[in-house]
Amino acid sequence: MQLPTYVNKPFKAPRRLNSAESPQGTAQSLISLQSNHKRQKIAHTTRKDAVASASNGSEPSSECRRNKYFTIMYRKPSTKKHKTWNGDGYAHLKQGNRMAFYNEVGKYFGATTVAGDVEILFDTISRAGSLEVQLDYEVTDQSELNNISRLIETPNASSTNHSSGSSLAPSDSLPNSCPPSLAPKIVRKFKPLIKPSKFHTPATRKHNTSAGQEDKKKYLPVFDITKIENPVVMNKSSRAEVDVIVDPLLSKFLRPHQRDGVKFMYDCVMGLAAPGQNLEKDTTSQSLILDHDQDINGCILADEMGLGKTLMTITLIWTLLKQTPAASTVQCSQTGVPLQGVCNKILIVCPVTLIANWKREFGKWLNLSRIGVLTLSSHNNAERDNYDVRNFLRVQRTYQVLIIGYEKLLSVSKELENGKGSINLLVCDEGHRLKNGSSKVLNAMKSLGIQKRIILSGTPIQNDLMEYFTIIDFINPGVLGNFTTFKKRFIIPITKARDPANKFNIPIIEKGEERSKEMISITKRFILRRNNSILAKFLPPKTDIILFCKPTSHQISAFKDILQGANVDLQNLNLNSSLALITLMKKVCNSPTLIQNDSYYKSEMRNSNISQKYENSLTSGKLKVLLGLLEDIRSVAVDDKVVVISNYTQTLDIIENLMLSEGMSICRLDGSTPNKQRDLIVNSFNNDPSIFAFLLSAKSGGVGLNLIGACRLILFDNDWNPSVDLQAMSRIHRDGQKKPCFVYRLITTGCIDEKILQRQLMKQSLSQKFLSDTKTHHGSVDDDLFNKEDLKNLFTVMVDTLSNTHDLICSCDGMGEKALIQQQDQSNGDEDPSNFKLSQWTSALEAQKVLEKIEADAGKSKERHLRKCLIGYKHVDPRKVRDLEDSVTTATLKKLQSDVTFAFVHSGESSYIEK
Repeated sequence: MQLPTYVNKPFKAPRRLNSAESPQGTAQSLISLQSNHKRQKIAHTTRKDAVASASNGSEPSSECRRNKYFTIMYRKPSTKKHKTWNGDGYAHLKQGNRMAFYNEVGKYFGATTVAGDVEILFDTISRAGSLEVQLDYEVTDQSELNNISRLIETPNASSTNHSSGSSLAPSDSLPNSCPPSLAPKIVRKFKPLIKPSKFHTPATRKHNTSAGQEDKKKYLPVFDITKIENPVVMNKSSRAEVDVIVDPLLSKFLRPHQRDGVKFMYDCVMGLAAPGQNLEKDTTSQSLILDHDQDINGCILADEMGLGKTLMTITLIWTLLKQTPAASTVQCSQTGVPLQGVCNKILIVCPVTLIANWKREFGKWLNLSRIGVLTLSSHNNAERDNYDVRNFLRVQRTYQVLIIGYEKLLSVSKELENGKGSINLLVCDEGHRLKNGSSKVLNAMKSLGIQKRIILSGTPIQNDLMEYFTIIDFINPGVLGNFTTFKKRFIIPITKARDPANKFNIPIIEKGEERSKEMISITKRFILRRNNSILAKFLPPKTDIILFCKPTSHQISAFKDILQGANVDLQNLNLNSSLALITLMKKVCNSPTLIQNDSYYKSEMRNSNISQKYENSLTSGKLKVLLGLLEDIRSVAVDDKVVVISNYTQTLDIIENLMLSEGMSICRLDGSTPNKQRDLIVNSFNNDPSIFAFLLSAKSGGVGLNLIGACRLILFDNDWNPSVDLQAMSRIHRDGQKKPCFVYRLITTGCIDEKILQRQLMKQSLSQKFLSDTKTHHGSVDDDLFNKEDLKNLFTVMVDTLSNTHDLICSCDGMGEKALIQQQDQSNGDEDPSNFKLSQWTSALEAQKVLEKIEADAGKSKERHLRKCLIGYKHVDPRKVRDLEDSVTTATLKKLQSDVTFAFVHSGESSYIEK
């Protein structure tokens, strides 16, 4: 039997009858229905008058005509075979391609991006927030449009109790986008849920107003702004009833960039528009009146290491726990001061090595007597952890903050899900761990249903835009559409534009640049990125020294034996299949003896006798330079400590044995160090003057640690991912450091180490491009320093060069003059191949000349971009320059002149004055 089809049947939310106010049986219900019928007739007459007046020239505004409204059906995702819809609601398609969804009482629950024709959404099921949505029909009746518009834009609508199952009528105030003449007049007489008190304190007593105006209560902020020196007042929306002022206990310690960071995070989690959009200065409260942005409920604080992300987050947490701009929604004191905040419970998820550090920071800035911080002990079993989590969720006043590790989150996720709705804010430290969309930890966090989310990461972009989308879609679901839409609109055109094969295709390049700018404009609303340059007046200067170490004869021989034993075909290489071989060659750069324990050697070259040949060969160019630096630090800079970092624990084993044989006192932290001992080891090194060196594994322990007890750091080997090295090198140049810092990076000359260094520059430029939307201090950097043809160069050992990197960027004599680099870069500016573009009107002859010119300058293009990446570095040939502005390096070069072939030195300037 075919069911009848209903076309353009208007949807109307159920209305609450007066019988609900005083239920007195059927007779009273009939009276209420008659009363409602009369009001509907009056409204209908008013609507007819409004339409008539509109026909006389009072037409809807253009703003109202641009917006489109739809009725929708929504439900919770389910795996049931026969699914049903849970409720009806509305959708609002704003100017552009953003569609917001609301339930039947006008409460917002999600949004999506309409990539193509909106008609597709009538036949497909979309995802909005945690619900599935499908469009029903478009609303065209003007009176229905006005009702829906008022319902979803009424401030009280968002706070309506959805579980009551009833719908509120639209408010009496109309949005600015639609003329009042078109709106039906509906009388509302609902009984208030809470009986108002007859007692009024002086601060909350209703004041007399002019006739026709509604009385309002007066609320006071938690802190008196007139009694605070240099207060931090949060931005607010037009609906805010009271100012939110940062506790002066914390604000007096905040630096200018930290004040901006706290206000930025507050704006994002409170759903306010990004600064710079429709701002109106409020001189009375020193804050800004911002528009409400319903698409944004989280942010990424992507500041570089050392800028105080932890302090900014603690300040925000304390503010949200104690204050709210909507004072009427919480309990207030007799003086009108809110006694509750926006949040009741906070969840912080971080690497296990940082749990103790977070708790210590809460104690440092707030004192643990003011705020309850719960951490799950590593000695607890699963039953005890679940018990602690249940108590955290149930008991309101004992603990407000729960700090757990990423791994521990999985074991207590069910208990956290049972308390869904109790946790109001999620903070993910080192949040770049969530880059994998299929990660169990990421999915567990999504299942918690926490709307306000913050990610702290100095390196949110690590490899590609797919990982970038995963992180952004986690903090603000749907802001970039679904992944299919994002890939089609952003990833594909941007990737094509960066492909060297398309370097002459101007339309593809321009489209990729256009999509890049579009993505930046979307994400900059909730991503804040600042670099360490703003710390110049707060921290001592830092000197970066890149030392190129000559490979030993054993290393050169080992490279040749490996390539011959592995039967490497340099003409048919594939990056994925070559990764294991690349790792083996990286180990040879550290020490040839590492060959015997390499997994690739054991599986693919088991019949080779290479390992026996280099079994006792501990010597390498970098080990020689390392020992020289350590000896000179002990003898020249007597009071200085040093941190030595490597990506391989086997390399740390070799370094540890060599240092102990020289009588150096050391401590060590890597992946095998028990969690309960890590904090103790760090504190001992920072405070015990007898400990000279700290051995650290870059990936296992090089995140979030404060090793300010040392002022010198040696990065023994580098990683493909530049964020790993940046994290590691930032362990000593942090708040609390009193001495000038020196960072030494050791590179094996002419080997794979140099190729990795050059590759890092490309990845760093990608991160800078999409995080800050500005040129780096190096200038405009090409994203494609390498292509597949360069892969074979990774396995090429250049024994006749002082530095392959220096050979690529200039031909100076290495006398340490920065001006030579800048002048050469400026003189070659006219030869930039990007200045030669092909247009559709270019003749064949002219095009041939341009292509020949570009091909001739292709090699110079790579040199130019590398040179820009290293602007500010002095080029030093140790045979010609003796003084490197560092007594330790100068002493090492005199002693190991033949082992250090070249050096790049960058001396950071600072206006820091030690107090």
